[in-house]
Amino acid sequence: MNQLLLIGICTAATIAVFVYGLVIAFGRRRAILADRLETYASIEEEAAIETDAEMGQMSSVQRILHVVLGRGYMQKLEENLAQADIPMRPSEYFLARLVLAGLGFIIGLYGLGYLHSGVFFALVGFLAPAIVVRVHQNRRRAKFVAQLADALMLLTNSLRSGYGFLKGLELIAKEMSDPISKELNRMLREVNLGATVEQAMTSLGRRINSQDLDIVISAYLIQKDVGGNLTEIMEKVAETIRERLRIQGDIRVLTAQGRLSGMIVGLMPLALFFFFLFRTPDYFSPMFQPPLIGLMGGLHAPLGVVMLMGALAWQILGGYFIYRIIDIRV
Repeated sequence: MNQLLLIGICTAATIAVFVYGLVIAFGRRRAILADRLETYASIEEEAAIETDAEMGQMSSVQRILHVVLGRGYMQKLEENLAQADIPMRPSEYFLARLVLAGLGFIIGLYGLGYLHSGVFFALVGFLAPAIVVRVHQNRRRAKFVAQLADALMLLTNSLRSGYGFLKGLELIAKEMSDPISKELNRMLREVNLGATVEQAMTSLGRRINSQDLDIVISAYLIQKDVGGNLTEIMEKVAETIRERLRIQGDIRVLTAQGRLSGMIVGLMPLALFFFFLFRTPDYFSPMFQPPLIGLMGGLHAPLGVVMLMGALAWQILGGYFIYRIIDIRV
């Protein structure tokens, strides 16, 4: 009876969150407008709060999430989504994670027939969006850094021809492709709407979160404070970034064998498990049968399932150590 009640509560909560997500998705035009005003027209925190009050963009659910999770956590989610260039609000992203967690719980409970399986798949559903966001962040950052050296050379050439710094950035935004053009256009819009160049560049560095871009921003800020030839400084920075990229390429070549070994070691057991599970289901059937052992919270699980979870944990730990070994920072 308790199990049926728990299933009903989780199912109802998942459906409710899913319906709320659909309502947000179909009525997000006003929210997008308010978000743009907050991003571009209000640089200071007081102006952002005033924009929120004028537009009334925070719904009751969003306010609850801000209170329960904390403003700092929601701001961190917003920064992560901006770095990944995913057009979602933090509340939508968090609710999507809850929906996936609820679906994972229901699938695991009905598919395998055990409560702990539902908990495991709920955890997987909750963590999967975070992994997707991190992958998008890394890909976008790598593409931005790959464009950065060429962008700096274009900037130095424009400075030599008589352009100003902002005009040079505008030229880069027109001539180059995404993501650097999109980020520079956003930075220039912030400057046109009242932000200083220092504030706009600091915001750009926070969105990209790249050491190479931090070098560029630091070089510009130091040159503005102490003076110097901006053209020569940017040219030296471009050479430094090119050298860093070359060394990183050599490191990727030298660690390719380690990465391939890590992928094989990590994926081969999972591939064999699912192959035998679907090819010959009876092969793993003893793993899901008694004897049962007690877990935390009064739960019980077959010994074979606990062994599988332990094996998965060791696989993840081994993959993490392999990643740390081949992750050489320059």
